[in-house]
Amino acid sequence: MRISVNALLDHSLASFGSLFQPADRRQSIQRWEIGVLVALILLGAIVRFWGMGSFGLHKPDEDTTVLPAVHILQDGTPRFPSGMFYARAITHSYLIAASVKVFGENEWALRLPSALCGLLVVALSFFLGRRFLTPVWNLAFVACVALLPGMIADSQEARMYIFLLAGITAFALCVLRWERTGRDRDLIYAILAMSVAIQFHTLAIASALLVMYPGLVHSDRGKFFRGVIAMAAIVGIYIAISDITESFYPHIPVDKSIAAPVLGTGPMQVPESFYWLPAIFIGIVGIIVAWRTVIDVVRGWPRYTVFALTLAGFACQAALLYHLAVLLLLAAIVMGQRHSARTRQIGMIVAASGVLAVVQIVLLKKLGAGSLYKIAGIMMGWPSIWTYLATAKYSPLAAVALLVGLAAALWQLAHHRRLPDYWLFFLLGAWMPLFALGFVGWYFPPRYTEFALLPMLLCAVAVGQAAFTTPTRTAGGVVPTPLKRSVIAAAAVVVIAFVNPLALAHAVNAGEHFPDHRGAAQFVRTLRLQPNDIVMAEEVLMQTYYLGHVDYWLYGPHVAAQFVERVNGEAVDQYTHTRVISKAADLQRVIDKPDRGAIYIIGSGELQEDGRDYIRGPELAAFFRSPVPQPIFVARDGLTKVWRIDPPATTR
Repeated sequence: MRISVNALLDHSLASFGSLFQPADRRQSIQRWEIGVLVALILLGAIVRFWGMGSFGLHKPDEDTTVLPAVHILQDGTPRFPSGMFYARAITHSYLIAASVKVFGENEWALRLPSALCGLLVVALSFFLGRRFLTPVWNLAFVACVALLPGMIADSQEARMYIFLLAGITAFALCVLRWERTGRDRDLIYAILAMSVAIQFHTLAIASALLVMYPGLVHSDRGKFFRGVIAMAAIVGIYIAISDITESFYPHIPVDKSIAAPVLGTGPMQVPESFYWLPAIFIGIVGIIVAWRTVIDVVRGWPRYTVFALTLAGFACQAALLYHLAVLLLLAAIVMGQRHSARTRQIGMIVAASGVLAVVQIVLLKKLGAGSLYKIAGIMMGWPSIWTYLATAKYSPLAAVALLVGLAAALWQLAHHRRLPDYWLFFLLGAWMPLFALGFVGWYFPPRYTEFALLPMLLCAVAVGQAAFTTPTRTAGGVVPTPLKRSVIAAAAVVVIAFVNPLALAHAVNAGEHFPDHRGAAQFVRTLRLQPNDIVMAEEVLMQTYYLGHVDYWLYGPHVAAQFVERVNGEAVDQYTHTRVISKAADLQRVIDKPDRGAIYIIGSGELQEDGRDYIRGPELAAFFRSPVPQPIFVARDGLTKVWRIDPPATTR
């Protein structure tokens, strides 16, 4: 029995591994490569350090990181003003504290660890790319990492995301070293590297599938099993770190009357009657098309698999699950082509799918679904495709190149050609984790998908390499094309396209593009506040850091509910224990106090797409639109303001 199971596994691994062509690029590093790498690191340092301390803290969540980090200098522990221990990315907190200890407390020192880590990522990417790319194109990949605006932004923020990328890159390098040596200690190093990455951010677990790469690409049963064991160990470490981190957060019961959306909502619901016509289509046309597709497919499991994939794809399309439908239909087309299906029959799938899509668009229009953009969102269904779009925002042209390369790869696969191994690296390191993440929520900020950024860039550059160079394959491996000006020029064009010089210029010395919380705080410090004056802030952590204390936090109830706990019967922010005002009546009670002094409200330039109406909630938004508060200060961003409400006449 054991022999038969092993034989079955060997056959399965061999069948899967036969789809990919492992690259052999074990070449000594040439002197000119080191020179270019050093130049790219220096260039990366310039764009990261240029103006790094010239602007104040900003979102996303620099304040959340900095407050506990500077507290380390008081008693050695990372704690918020509320006393809560901050266990998330604890190593980062101590690195910030050490930087502040040496260079003083300023934004430059707070961001220094991130900037240095950003340069480490540039250096590590050089060794990562060597496994898949020829020297010129590998340096093009390094240049993209050094100059990509998103990477620069991560390096200029007192946040842990650049450390997440460094940890994942180190993990991938250890996995590739284990692939080469087969030594168990290299696999242990990979597990340790992933443990460090998870400590910086638990999202690193999304890259853990890369540990399966060596066993799959080489059809090696031993490495496959050891990869499974390593994967189990990593999951255990992830659970332990997550539980420890979450244990320090207060367990806040959410008020059921407050809608507190997490990670977006999702596509609109459509009435059940909408599905009747597509169901009839599947019941008649879908079955006919699926059967006609497989008539000429060789008999046996391929025929039934193609038939099932085609019918399942149509069913998902009818159920408005286009994301799944596209994947299933593509799988049916590729497998059908590999097993003798004719192009005319494959065209029937495309035509039938197109007719169904047109019918559904017309029906959704009649139901008042809105614009074609909204209809497309409805039709995509689950899992969400926003994970892909969020990653693509870092380099839209790299995403386009990736799509073109993917189409070419599917064509090669359909015609029995082996794919370069970087596609398996992309599958495990980017596509599969992003696909799985799409089941968790509908919308994700781009930073939540950064674990897939380096595999995306590497694969996109590899597509450029395949398009512009033709390496010579021999029995001993791959002999790279000799250096030619045309190849260097093509690589330079790819870097420029992927980086986008306009976006790069926007990212360098980006202080003028961020809300000026520091400027508002500096203005408030110039006021001669009286003991009975009241300071309110929309960004409570930010202004607590700059001013040391604020009296009230103004935030809409539907958002504040995620961060509020009860202390002595009062609703307070869990991080600072600042009292919360989320309703107009509560604000009015403070304004009506007869013994109060002046009220100063420090606004925020963050999230201004709708003038902060969503964040403030309808009641507070109406207050800010009323003529009662008059701004007495406007920061340099033109959005962050300070309002003053005079004290009652009896206290003047």
